[in-house]
Amino acid sequence: MEATSVGRLHGLKAAVDVQHLWKPPPRQWDRGAVFTVDGMKVAEADAALVYASVLAHWLRERGGEVLENQPSTGVFVGTYPQRNRAAIAWGANLYLACHLNAGGGHYAALEFMSMSEGESVAKRMGTELVRQLPGLGSCHPVSLGSASRGAVCIETCASLMPALIVEPFFGDSPATQPFLSHPGLIQVGAALGAAVASWWESIQPVA
Repeated sequence: MEATSVGRLHGLKAAVDVQHLWKPPPRQWDRGAVFTVDGMKVAEADAALVYASVLAHWLRERGGEVLENQPSTGVFVGTYPQRNRAAIAWGANLYLACHLNAGGGHYAALEFMSMSEGESVAKRMGTELVRQLPGLGSCHPVSLGSASRGAVCIETCASLMPALIVEPFFGDSPATQPFLSHPGLIQVGAALGAAVASWWESIQPVA
């Protein structure tokens, strides 16, 4: 059985930022991609909020500290560089920009800035997601350069900590759309938590 001891993730400070939401004008109504499930519309950001909340709870239960979006107090709101700087100021040692993918694929896309520790986190996340989520075919760790479209999400803090754009599945793929359910999003958040724990424990000094 997986260890859940309070001290397991001692020292971890993870920033878990659900993006698209709480952006400045003229993008204040952005909610990301919109998926149709059984005739109902599901916004990317709403689904990401669920798995990100599960991930944050999973890490805290094991002794990690987590900084989440707190719009009432101005935490992780505004532009993506502003959010990156908030994570730096808090002292984060991991930054996760939470999204979902669109385009009909059936893999996890995990993007990191070139030549960074983010690649190690991405590979562990991919392994854990594929292991725990039936129907998720594979993982695509993607190295971003400064000119990449998604770089703005993480570039400001990527030189100081592992920073990833997390797209654990495609919300419009028949193979992975079941994960848009509440139980499915709980699975996703727990799998991401297990991957973060695996990475964190791998970089701790041997006692």
